Amino acid sequence: MGINKNIINTSNKRKNLKLIIFLSTILLSIGIFLICHYSSITNVYSSYKTTLITNINGINDVNKNVSQFNSNKTIDVDYAKKQLPKIINDLSVFKANLSNSQPTTKYKKDNDNLKSGLDKNLLIYRQTLAILNNPSGNDVETSMENLKTFRNDCINFYSLIDVHNASISLPKISLTFIDNILDYSDTAVMIKKETVLKSRQNQEFISDIDGLSTDFLNIKSNLYSYTIKVRKKEMSYYNLSKLVDDDFSKLNNLKSTFKILTVPTSAIPTYESFKILLDKYESYLSDFKIAMTNENSKTSNASITPKVLESLYTSSNKLFKDVETSYANYIKSYTDLKNQ
Repeated sequence: MGINKNIINTSNKRKNLKLIIFLSTILLSIGIFLICHYSSITNVYSSYKTTLITNINGINDVNKNVSQFNSNKTIDVDYAKKQLPKIINDLSVFKANLSNSQPTTKYKKDNDNLKSGLDKNLLIYRQTLAILNNPSGNDVETSMENLKTFRNDCINFYSLIDVHNASISLPKISLTFIDNILDYSDTAVMIKKETVLKSRQNQEFISDIDGLSTDFLNIKSNLYSYTIKVRKKEMSYYNLSKLVDDDFSKLNNLKSTFKILTVPTSAIPTYESFKILLDKYESYLSDFKIAMTNENSKTSNASITPKVLESLYTSSNKLFKDVETSYANYIKSYTDLKNQ
């Protein structure tokens, strides 16, 4: 009876031991599985983090390359136009890498922000290249505003990335480059506006001076031929005097209009030459009228010879030649202005 009882106890102990071993095996297997599983997950996370950091560091290095053609407030425009396509191509490689990658859940947001920031980063350099190629184009002001937007968006997306042991941002040299591009384009736009304004002012001046030139030609006349008519009794001294006074009146009206013209800098030589022409013709009219008045006062003297009468007009005839020379000088200056 005692022997049977011992046998039963021994059997129970063996069963309990087997159960303990069985449960221990199951728990050990589960433990090993969990360790392997989490180790695998950790390896995947670690692997993608390495990929992310590699891309971040590469993008940072490419952005720093703008220092090759940019320093302080100076841009080597020709060199920049040669190097920017390479920078764009290098960044495009990282964009392709990110597009083909399979981010883990942990780094998906960082990956998305990096992709979005890189897109804006690329647009920055594409826009700067477009501006450098045509800094005063019709749509350059829109391009400048777009560039500012791309810069701000890029900074924002990069600032959202939170990866341990990695940091990305537009470097100071890139920000300086963008500012220099904006200044460069601002200057080009200003120069273009000034050029357009000067051109418009020139055209307005040319149009005004055209009308005055026509008026002057309608006035300008070698009045000496009228003295021959007077001597032949085909015209009176009174009528000739009246003709001279009419020319004076027309000339004074012309000069009044001429004085209020807006004169662009490039038109000053033309303006000055026309002023000299008007002054010369005024001197001629004054001198001619004096000579004509003298002749009229001497006609009652029968002893006055034609030679004496001719000598009265020596000065005015010379002045008229000066008028013709001044007119030729004015036409040359006027032609030069129109050909600018």
